[in-house]
Amino acid sequence: MASMNENERVEYSLLMSRGRDAERTSHFCWIASGIAATVLLSWAIGARNSGLMLPVLFAVAYGFYTMVHGRQQTRLIGGYVKEFFEGNDSGNTGPLWFTRLGRLEMVPGFSPSTSDWLATAMANVVVATSVTFAWIFASATPKGDLYAGITTGCAMAFLVHSISETTRLRQSDAAAFWRQVGMGAVEDRRPQQRFAAR
Repeated sequence: MASMNENERVEYSLLMSRGRDAERTSHFCWIASGIAATVLLSWAIGARNSGLMLPVLFAVAYGFYTMVHGRQQTRLIGGYVKEFFEGNDSGNTGPLWFTRLGRLEMVPGFSPSTSDWLATAMANVVVATSVTFAWIFASATPKGDLYAGITTGCAMAFLVHSISETTRLRQSDAAAFWRQVGMGAVEDRRPQQRFAAR
């Protein structure tokens, strides 16, 4: 960090600390919701009740969206650091972690982190399992078909949204967002209409 002044060093260390905290919090929330969902799933299977499959879906969804929010915050912080601390205008004599990580991901043979897709797959497996058992136990429960249908509808919405959200998160470039902000306001001028004099 030779080229950074004291204020930049403080900001950089605070941003990195905030990124670590966001990643850690999302990880712990994901683990807690996974444990809660599996416990709820085992209770619902033990009770042979299709209505108890809905709390399983909600536990998975809460954990998944907390994890996605934490990952998004971490990537925004990483993009900010990459753009304003590691960018070309900083002379590239300071920290270069995110810049070099971005270059490393383009190297053939390097496998970028697949944890986003792994988390999505794990969540969707628990959701699909709860839907399966909801329909298996539908006939043994009063209004079981209704609960199984509601569980299936919620599960389908979660499956589609979790896959689309993970795809969006993986394809977004946080540094590009910050680049747009760094450009400042751009005035939008409308073309003037010319009226023909008659």
